[in-house]
Amino acid sequence: MRSLDALILDTADFAAGLSAGADTILICEDPTGDLTRAAVETGTRVVVLDADYARCQSAAALGADVAGDTRLDDYLAGSTGRAVAVGEMPKSLGRLDYLARSIAGAGFAEARLVLGANNKHLARSMNTVLGASFASVAASRGRGKFRCLVAQGPKDVAYEPVRGTELVAIGGVFSGARPDHGGELLRSALPEDVGRFLDLGCGNGSVSRGLPGAVTATDSSADAVLSARAIGLTTTWDDAGSRFADGSFDTIALNPPFHEGTTVDATLVTGLLDAARRLLAPGGTLYLVHNSHLRYRGEVGQRFHSVEEVARDRRYTVLRAR
Repeated sequence: MRSLDALILDTADFAAGLSAGADTILICEDPTGDLTRAAVETGTRVVVLDADYARCQSAAALGADVAGDTRLDDYLAGSTGRAVAVGEMPKSLGRLDYLARSIAGAGFAEARLVLGANNKHLARSMNTVLGASFASVAASRGRGKFRCLVAQGPKDVAYEPVRGTELVAIGGVFSGARPDHGGELLRSALPEDVGRFLDLGCGNGSVSRGLPGAVTATDSSADAVLSARAIGLTTTWDDAGSRFADGSFDTIALNPPFHEGTTVDATLVTGLLDAARRLLAPGGTLYLVHNSHLRYRGEVGQRFHSVEEVARDRRYTVLRAR
């Protein structure tokens, strides 16, 4: 078990909290799955609020309940008893506010939230966000380079998504309620007739918003799925379009992630490229945008016969692959 996970569990004091009558353990962000396993082993009801599809499937297999692609405030509404919530601190303040307001406003008689992170990734703004939903927010004792923020005393609050001109942001969806620059360049490069269209890794839906025809979106983040649905897109929550049959789409747009937590990881695109190749119909086309310095062209070329640059600006490049 990671030192961070051990610190989160010790700070939450599972044994003492459960013996005092806690009825529910809420798992907020659990990259390793160790928090979920430790919670399930207590025999108490465990509810996973993580947005990641793969992690949630693993948690469900362990016997945990999963909020999934239901809004967290709706899923938790009407809760009773005492709750202990644990997790790694989200990198997004939007995600943190979504979690805090959903838990605080759920109706629990008592709720304690323990979120841990590397000291260098903690900021006063996180205390402020938690303080909007809980009466008390304090830092735990540090252990090595890690520390937790502990919030308790839920306030009477509710969650409201952020609404932009055309977009809606729920939780920690990338770019919030605004189009991102790379996505807008990708959108501008799409043909007028996209046929059966898939927005693969759709985020807030900015690339495919308002497109005519048979438009489908998918993402592995529940926050993204809910945000895209909020603007009327037909959106699935799954792993790289795994619910769709081979050759289902004529055009695929891909604006891939390149961060895993706080770390740049250019390998995140590989599974999505494999999925795009599988999902494209014969003669279909992939449009991919990437930060120019990451140089994804070689990865694309390994999977497609023809690759060409069709748009470029100061920061981003759009490739067309067949």
